[in-house]
Amino acid sequence: MATDLTKWAGALSKLQASVTKDLAEIRKQKAEIQQLKDEIYSRLSETLYIHNDKRIILSAPEVIIGNVDANGMLYGDTGTVVIRGGSVNLEGSGDRGSVNTKASLISQKAVDPGADGVQEAVLANSMIINQAKNIVIQSNESEGYFSQLPVTAGATGVRIHADENLEIDVTKSVEVRGKAIEEQLKALNKDKTALTLDGTKRIASVTALTTEMEAFLAAADLLNDNELLTRTNVLDLDAAQDKFEAMVPSLHNALEGCINTLSTLAETNRRIKALEAEQKKLNSAKSKFTKETINTHLVLRAERMDIESVDGDGNIRDTKEAIINVQTGKVRINTRKADGSLIDDSSVMIATKDMSIDLTNPKLDDKGNGDLPTVGNFQVKAKSMSFGAVDKTTKDGKIEEKEQTKGSSFFVRTENMGFVSSDVKEKKSTGSFLVGAEKTSIGSSDKDGNASGSFNVLAKEMAMASIDKDQNATGSLNVKVEKMGVAAVDKGGKALGQIVLNGKDVFVKSMDVDDKGKDKNLAAGGNMVMVAEKMFVGRTAKKNTAKQVQISAEKTGIHGTSTTEVQQGEGKAIVQLDGGNLSVSGSKTQIYGATTVNAKADFKADVKAPKLTADNLEAKTSFKSSNISDGIPIPGAPSTASLSAKLKEADAPEPK
Repeated sequence: MATDLTKWAGALSKLQASVTKDLAEIRKQKAEIQQLKDEIYSRLSETLYIHNDKRIILSAPEVIIGNVDANGMLYGDTGTVVIRGGSVNLEGSGDRGSVNTKASLISQKAVDPGADGVQEAVLANSMIINQAKNIVIQSNESEGYFSQLPVTAGATGVRIHADENLEIDVTKSVEVRGKAIEEQLKALNKDKTALTLDGTKRIASVTALTTEMEAFLAAADLLNDNELLTRTNVLDLDAAQDKFEAMVPSLHNALEGCINTLSTLAETNRRIKALEAEQKKLNSAKSKFTKETINTHLVLRAERMDIESVDGDGNIRDTKEAIINVQTGKVRINTRKADGSLIDDSSVMIATKDMSIDLTNPKLDDKGNGDLPTVGNFQVKAKSMSFGAVDKTTKDGKIEEKEQTKGSSFFVRTENMGFVSSDVKEKKSTGSFLVGAEKTSIGSSDKDGNASGSFNVLAKEMAMASIDKDQNATGSLNVKVEKMGVAAVDKGGKALGQIVLNGKDVFVKSMDVDDKGKDKNLAAGGNMVMVAEKMFVGRTAKKNTAKQVQISAEKTGIHGTSTTEVQQGEGKAIVQLDGGNLSVSGSKTQIYGATTVNAKADFKADVKAPKLTADNLEAKTSFKSSNISDGIPIPGAPSTASLSAKLKEADAPEPK
């Protein structure tokens, strides 16, 4: 015959069949089991159950709920207290009202636990809210007892403290999350297999017990079929009652264990489905994970924000481990308003002993060996820029420069370097470029220190000066090269402009020198070429005439295509080569040494000689001697011939 025991076994079978269904079906079956449990426990009387459809109030100055004795002390630190409800409130009323929670482990999860507390279903409204004027979260590494009391953040605020590690993690993952899901699914599927077997065994155990009890009750009914049988079998009925009551705890335990196992199996199946759905979604997003945004966001807002590397005593940590590290694909720091314009008087200040900006892209192996190529770009845009190594001092609240930092230096090393000041629209150079230093060195050399490469300077106007504050020339300029060219020409090679070298001493030479730079000897095969349409040596103007010009050489050649002329003063003495003729003129002309005239010689005036030797002597007008007299002596006419200079001395053009 059908009994309540048969109905109970059927309900458990329905619950077993629903463990693979969705959450709604599982809740429906659990609700039926809840009614079954109410009926079972009321029949078995294994629980003290107090229920009221309106309200139950426990009222006392002090209320203790738990597995405690009359003194409120726990029995052997055992017992479980579960408060279960659709809405649970803990309220500490009054100005000094408080709610204290103490345990070795305190866990909070915003999940739906279900009617039996087994579920952990994450719902859309999953949320934990803590609101207070002052919130303190403090972690200390104390052992046995907390040595430090929580420190508040002031009248209002939130303070989070940790003795060792504090992490704010706003991240999403694919690999780590995927592996975590795989591990959880592996463990849950293992649990599922065990729970399925255990559930089957427990249902079989309940079925066996209910079958046994149904048979026992059927036999008892036969003994109690009518009043006569009841009176006759009264002793057997009492014995049957005792046996039935002995069987009840076993049925109670079997039912409780079966329900708990099936509920846990249903929750395990639900978690597996949820994780498999999450895994599927994760796998579909894996290909886009590194290319598209993952929408994680950490916001810190405050009028003032401080990040300090300090210890609990307030000391700034300067050990090698003390560091503030920012690692990301892009870093932006700006002081702009919402419309993009800069905040008035905004600034960014970095004060440190050493500073490095590293734009290298290491390509290293597992041992840390490899290349460190420099990549990327470094840009600075500013209305004005300055780099200074200057020591300063303060006086009366004002900062003043003290002196240039001793041993300071500014070094730039790059393959290509450009300093450009140009107008964007007109594409022309503007502004100025200033280099001022006690020593300035610009070099292009190889690893052995040999000069290499090239150095180009392009400007419309260029000035190099070494002067003191009174504009007096000082210092020196030394150019030491193998080849040097200074040209003022247009793009077609036509000479234009001018080149001026001016100094108290001007030396232009081609000579070998010793290790001290002193003249050693003439450079073998050296040449010096000075050519121009007009050349001026020794004079720029009549009032600026050289006191002395010397030309000394092993071989000297003066070549003039049309005329070559040497003058003294205003033509007082002239040596002229013109049209194939040599002319010498002066107030007195003297020739020393043996002189040979290999052509016809005309003397336009008197000739006086201590001795005259002639192969043939002819006197056309007269011949007179102190010893010989022949003809009529007629004195020769004095010469009136003179040599006029063809070239006139001119002033050199003034430099512009």
